[in-house]
Amino acid sequence: MQKNTSPKWCFVPPRVHKICYNVSYRFQHTLLILALALLLGPATICLAGQDVRIFVEADDVGASEPRLAAVRQALAQGVVQEAQPLLREGLSEQRRSILNTILKARAQEFVLGWEEKEYQRTEWGAVLHLNVDVNRDAVRAFIQSLGLTSPQSREIGYHLAAQGLGAEHMASLQDLEVLSGLHRDGTEELTLRLAASGDGSWQGALDHAGRIWTASGSDMLDVWAELWGNYFRLDQLRQGAADRLTLVTTGWQSAGDIQDFDRHLRGLGLSMDRIVLRGFSMQGDSYEATWQIQAADRGVVEQQLRQFFEEEAATFSME
Repeated sequence: MQKNTSPKWCFVPPRVHKICYNVSYRFQHTLLILALALLLGPATICLAGQDVRIFVEADDVGASEPRLAAVRQALAQGVVQEAQPLLREGLSEQRRSILNTILKARAQEFVLGWEEKEYQRTEWGAVLHLNVDVNRDAVRAFIQSLGLTSPQSREIGYHLAAQGLGAEHMASLQDLEVLSGLHRDGTEELTLRLAASGDGSWQGALDHAGRIWTASGSDMLDVWAELWGNYFRLDQLRQGAADRLTLVTTGWQSAGDIQDFDRHLRGLGLSMDRIVLRGFSMQGDSYEATWQIQAADRGVVEQQLRQFFEEEAATFSME
């Protein structure tokens, strides 16, 4: 086995994401995390990343330096794994496949860092085991902008007015239509205007019954996601899919139990779009904790919570 002399942790500079954060929310959440850290100690506050094990054949990695190729593939796989629980149930394999291809190509945008657990080079290739820390909020925002968390199950018809798109561009556009659950039916209530310039830049505008969003960029996918992200967010609000719920839990035996449940809650994915731990306190000989949740489907949330608390001493109520 080759001895690993590289640093234990490697960090990737994140690409700037178009995500708006509520400053007061981040400050409150930081205080809660610090409080948990004081109660639990520094050794237990680190959250687990994606556990990835891959084998890369020699023909794929080359004879000179297989480690770099193996790391790239492992990081991409980590991002794909992070996205899976966030996707809507019943999403077709075709749409999942297209998304996975995109995520692997753009994995560097979502990886915060990684820890190398094992690396072994053999005559057949390389074996690599990583723990990959992925920016789940960025992944969630990206797949939401593509319509992959929307409760809408039917295809959405729209009209396309394209300029300067070649055959390769149109093929990519068709993949994006499949990915986002769209099809061209000529309706003018929902019109996408998309133009490719000779310098490689893109301009777009989405007109939804008189409401117009615009976007520009160097990549068609970025323009597509920004435009349709506006539409899907509005569509969810119109369907009343953004219920705000208060979750109150009681009977926790330790602050560590609260942290474990908070991690479980955020890992449920699709049905909860935003989760804020508002606070926790001692109630007699146990803890009480409260969360604010923005949920796509209250019924699904309640079902998931009931399944979890069936095997717990703690109880929950939702307002």
